[in-house]
Amino acid sequence: MFFIAFAIKNITMHMIEVCSEEEKVVKLVQFPDPPLRMRRFPKDVKVRNALELRTYLPYRAFTLTLNLAYRGKMIIDGVAIRIRDWRILSLLASTGPHTNREIADAMGLDSATISRAVQYLKKHQLIEARRSKRDRRMMLVMLTQKGADAHDAIAPERKKFSDEVESCLTEEERGALYNAFDKIDAFFSARRIEHDEWE
Repeated sequence: MFFIAFAIKNITMHMIEVCSEEEKVVKLVQFPDPPLRMRRFPKDVKVRNALELRTYLPYRAFTLTLNLAYRGKMIIDGVAIRIRDWRILSLLASTGPHTNREIADAMGLDSATISRAVQYLKKHQLIEARRSKRDRRMMLVMLTQKGADAHDAIAPERKKFSDEVESCLTEEERGALYNAFDKIDAFFSARRIEHDEWE
C-alpha cells in the first residue's frame, strides 16, 4: 500500500506538554528505523511464510499510528490531559454529544475504559452528561465550556503537527492518501453492517 509508505516517511512524533496558554514545552522523540537486514535464525528454525512487513497493511498502519499518537500528557489549567482524554475531547468537539457506547465504538476501546475516562473528565468539569431530549433514557456526554476551552488550547498544536507530517507529501499524494483511508473505512463499515445483520 503505497499511501501508507508515503505517510510514514520521515515521521517524528511530537511530545507536547502544554503548561498554560502562554507557555508550551515541545519535545521531539525519534523512533528508531527498522533493521535493514534480518538476523539469521537458529539452524533448527525455519520460517516458510514470512510476511513482507513493508507491504503488510496492518503492520504499516500500526507503526503509523504509533508515530502519530501523542504520548505523555498535557497540563491545561492544572488538569492533566492524557492521550485518551484528548481523543474524547476532540471527538466531542468535532462531532457533538455522544453516549459512552458511541465514544467507545469510535475509539475502539472497551466501555469500562471509556467510562473511567469520562468520569475523570467529568470530575474536572471538562465534560458533562445530560439526558437526550429525544430519548430520556439516553445520557449524552458533551463538552462544557471549560472542556471546549481546553480543546481549543490544544488543537492548534496538534493541527500544526499534522501539517508537518503531511508536508512530506505532494497535494496529489495527500488526496490519494485520504481517498484510500475513505475506501478502507467504507470496507470495514460494510463488514460491520453485514456482521450485525446476522447477530
